[in-house]
Amino acid sequence: MKIEVQAFINQIQDQTYLTDEYELPTPDPFVADGILAQLKPAIDKAIEKQALASFSVLTEYAGEPVKVTLETGIVNLPLQYIKKVNQFFELDDQAEVNLYLYVTSPLINRSNMRIDLIGTVASFEESAAANWTKIADLLTKDLEAVVIGSQAPKEEPVEKKAPAKKKAAPKKMATTNKMATTKKKAPAKKTTAKKTATQKTTTKKTTTKKKTTKKAD
Repeated sequence: MKIEVQAFINQIQDQTYLTDEYELPTPDPFVADGILAQLKPAIDKAIEKQALASFSVLTEYAGEPVKVTLETGIVNLPLQYIKKVNQFFELDDQAEVNLYLYVTSPLINRSNMRIDLIGTVASFEESAAANWTKIADLLTKDLEAVVIGSQAPKEEPVEKKAPAKKKAAPKKMATTNKMATTKKKAPAKKTTAKKTATQKTTTKKTTTKKKTTKKAD
């Protein structure tokens, strides 16, 4: 089954593909059988019609959500990221439609998602039994990863320290500058005083010489 990339994008954006979600209590034991029992009839019908489809089961484990989705697509990205499809193809390209298994949970890995390619929609019915066995095996491994993830010690969030504030310049620096200014002005006053004293002395000496000359006559 092939589809033009632009036609694929249009169907997803217009929501004209087959889709549904089923809520399921936490399976006990936490295995694939109960989940796939919900998904298999809907996927088989979509494959028979060669239609685009997305079917999910919502459950939880250890208090965390777990979402299992079987979805058709032309690239290994959930349909919710449809805006990124044109980064992989030209809009007029003819692309093969595949069936993907997505398991989404904060417990499964750091990216919170595991993606597995099942095969092309066109060839699915030819080996339907083998394909469903493959799906069951992959989902079993994914659910085991969820269980292991729930047993791992939780990382405590690291507190971000606020950046250190710059220290204000000490007030003593301002006082020092004032003192320096005062010292520079002081010598100017002393110089003026010396000049005045010199002028007075010179005047006295000149007067004395005049008196001496008169006595000689």
